[in-house]
Amino acid sequence: MGRSSDIIDRVAAEQNVPAKLVRAVIQVESAYNVRAGSPKGAMGLMQLMPATARQYAVADPYDPASNIEAGIKHLKSLL
Repeated sequence: MGRSSDIIDRVAAEQNVPAKLVRAVIQVESAYNVRAGSPKGAMGLMQLMPATARQYAVADPYDPASNIEAGIKHLKSLL
């Protein structure tokens, strides 16, 4: 989780979203499996749906940095 943890801490602080919440979402959504996918089409650590990935210009939803950054931004919009 090393690199992912650094990304979570940095982006969560930038977006003013609790890092603990981000970690909980990742644990529930993908159990930290970067290749996780769902039957509904959700992808990666934070289980981004294709439309959400497009909304945040994510080229590769399985890239941990891109997935976490978009996922945190989306989570912020929901909070």
